[in-house]
Amino acid sequence: MRRFPLLLLLICAVAALGVASCGGDDDGGGTDTAATTETTDTTTTEEGGGAANAIEVSADPGGDLAFEQDSLTGAVGENRIDFTNEASIPHDVRIERDGEEIGGTEVITNDTAEATVTLEAGEYTFFCSVPGHRQAGMEGPLNVE
Repeated sequence: MRRFPLLLLLICAVAALGVASCGGDDDGGGTDTAATTETTDTTTTEEGGGAANAIEVSADPGGDLAFEQDSLTGAVGENRIDFTNEASIPHDVRIERDGEEIGGTEVITNDTAEATVTLEAGEYTFFCSVPGHRQAGMEGPLNVE
């Protein structure tokens, strides 16, 4: 019967070591997040975590053929497009450079969508690809720095 308390003590000690080893990592390699607002867009850069830069864009919630942002800013590398369309009119966000489409979201109505694109430094155009929407003014510059 004397082995049971010793075994219980050993199990508790091993459990305590396991919990202690689950602590955080203080090597300074954490994620540093900075937010930058330009004109009418928001770009969030996350360093160290490998996460995509977020480019937030939204369609006019009242149903006009317009984006709420006049221009967007992205970062070199992987960018996540976070698109919101609260209107009942279908819209998407597509990215192009020199007439070549890079990528973008699916067409949505009363929903949100996201897509990931990899961008190099330079000037791009963002637009809605629903027929007639771009021609009505749903486009703008996307600057990548």
